[in-house]
Amino acid sequence: MGLFGNRKKKAKIEALAEGFVTTGLWQDPALSAGAQAVGDGYLQAGLALLRECRYDHELRVSRVGTLGDAAIGRSGEVFDLLADGMPAEDAADILVWLGSTLVSEAWEIRGGGYSDTVGEDRYKLFFASLGAAEEPLLEAAKLRPDDPTPWHEMLAYGMGMQLDRDRQDRIWANVAQRARFLIDANWRRLQVLCEKWYGSHAEMFAFARETVALAPNGHPVPYLLPMAHYEYVQRVYDDLVEHQDKTWEYVKFQEEHWSEAAVAELRAAAAKWCTAAPGPHPDDLAAHHYFGWCFYEAGAHDAARWHLEQVGNHLVAKPWGYRQSARHEFATALVDLKMA
Repeated sequence: MGLFGNRKKKAKIEALAEGFVTTGLWQDPALSAGAQAVGDGYLQAGLALLRECRYDHELRVSRVGTLGDAAIGRSGEVFDLLADGMPAEDAADILVWLGSTLVSEAWEIRGGGYSDTVGEDRYKLFFASLGAAEEPLLEAAKLRPDDPTPWHEMLAYGMGMQLDRDRQDRIWANVAQRARFLIDANWRRLQVLCEKWYGSHAEMFAFARETVALAPNGHPVPYLLPMAHYEYVQRVYDDLVEHQDKTWEYVKFQEEHWSEAAVAELRAAAAKWCTAAPGPHPDDLAAHHYFGWCFYEAGAHDAARWHLEQVGNHLVAKPWGYRQSARHEFATALVDLKMA
């Protein structure tokens, strides 16, 4: 491609990147309105949403997390919703929301930077706020022993509090016995098992493969396998390119990593989800992006096109964006795949 062709491609990528949608990716209008109301101080709106989803685990996890974020700075007000003699299910709703809010408040204090950018005083506040989440979450679990949501929130608590591996494993066991295929919980478990936290690449991939093998047909949880590939590839990229400036070594790694066997395994995982006429799921969009990214990186462009056709112009930050901006990487992929 000549200079003119390169300029034309660059212009196409830049124009395409501007048009991607990054909000409202899963339509839960009631949650959007409720979160806004909670942010404005109307906490009863949050309780109404939690009452509606007590036995829908995926929806409950989504709503608890969003409402926890919406109530940042209002954990005391959430606590004040508790009353003596109230029904156990109502109390459990408040307690799991309180725990989630305390977790969100703690991470708001810490910030999203690397550990060496967080001062000692901020760390003390972080651990104090996060530590306060344990009691309401465990009490919610006692009141609703069938509900995996408190244990799902405990996964984030455990990682933030830097609990030892044995305690992290026990928290996961409580999730798994209630909802083995709860996707966000599986993602958090994958983080615990990856090399940068408490495990190894081998342990992370073993967990992902076990999950794919156990998953019911039509469920999107097999996208845990492309998640594992992303975690691994990003880790190698950071090591070789960002820290050692060994770009050519990374190129050779990519050629070896995306083997025929790896692609075949990914195709089988995708087929387990997509060939069973699955119903809509909150994670569909992310799953298609992860599978599409893997197939694009591996040069399996037929499969990449199929998955990325399903997402339209909706963009999720991961798995795109570890080399350049997510918008630019996704747009580049679409142009390379001749989808734009």
